[in-house]
Amino acid sequence: MKTYYKQFITFLLVVVFTFSCSKNEENQVIPIIPDSNITFSNSPVDLQGINAKFAKDIAYDNKTRTQFDIWLPNSNTPTGLVIYVHGGGFTSGDKDFVYAVQSGGAWDFPTDIRYLLQNNIAFATIRYTYLNNTGEMEGVKKPMSDVRRALQYIRNRAIDFNINKTKIVLAGNSAGASTSLWIAFNNDSADAQNNDPVLRESTRVKGVVARETQASYNIEDRWVNDVFSDYGVTWSTILANETGNIQKIYGVSSNAQYESPTIDTYRTEVDMLSLMTSDDPEIWINNTLRDVVNPYNPYVLDIPSHHAFHARELKQRADAVGVENVTYYGKNPILYSDPSNEIWTQFCKRKINE
Repeated sequence: MKTYYKQFITFLLVVVFTFSCSKNEENQVIPIIPDSNITFSNSPVDLQGINAKFAKDIAYDNKTRTQFDIWLPNSNTPTGLVIYVHGGGFTSGDKDFVYAVQSGGAWDFPTDIRYLLQNNIAFATIRYTYLNNTGEMEGVKKPMSDVRRALQYIRNRAIDFNINKTKIVLAGNSAGASTSLWIAFNNDSADAQNNDPVLRESTRVKGVVARETQASYNIEDRWVNDVFSDYGVTWSTILANETGNIQKIYGVSSNAQYESPTIDTYRTEVDMLSLMTSDDPEIWINNTLRDVVNPYNPYVLDIPSHHAFHARELKQRADAVGVENVTYYGKNPILYSDPSNEIWTQFCKRKINE
């Protein structure tokens, strides 16, 4: 009996281990995060009487910075969802970015969250793994892949959150905006045979909201030849100003490592402009916070990654391939303003209700 008991216990341990682990795309064994009850708490945003619940710090992976907060409207039927991805150059920022008004009052997140909840749309805000300031080896695909998993995780728990998994919009600013575009413009990442049920979920969405976005992370080609072609910006100028950022983006530690076929491939894999095709979801783009100037003019301090021409290039590509878009870009001067005057929350409502 003792021998049989030991064999039985061993069998149970093997089963538990087998079903509590999975393999990621690189065939590495990773633990599947078990479902757990949702613990609700007080909302950090004043809901002004709106009937909704809030839960924070829900883990979608087992890394240090892979959690999200979510507001859920009280609904008898599954609701749509907006997932917001914060910016910060992949090295700063957090999911609490949406707790307050930002950009000098231009972005009123508390009002926006209330609007969505009143229209029976849930709202989630997520954090993701930062790039290392030194010694980064994976590049931007590391945090962007975190966000992609967050989308799949929420879909996997759609019943728990009372979410309609076919009615999701991705939104974000800066790094979060470009990440949202990267996910939306890639092919569906659902892996039906994966041992991890999260990774079996679709990554296709109804729409994307991108504010102060980058058009591409193929910087050498796109920023030189497209985004900043009006100014005659050269690759050497960009390198002189952004060597540290370039190395972090591609996960290299020297210019010599950058000059390799591996990085050539990497650049194509993070080129949102070339990834965009006619079957991709409608996009809402707004780069209007900064004056339209040469971003590398030594006498004018500016942020090249937020320039209006990133939005211009996204619109031109979308128009060329047939992707519907609502686009605004430019400040002093305003270069283009969509005639609909549709704001981002209205866009989300429209896409979710289609």
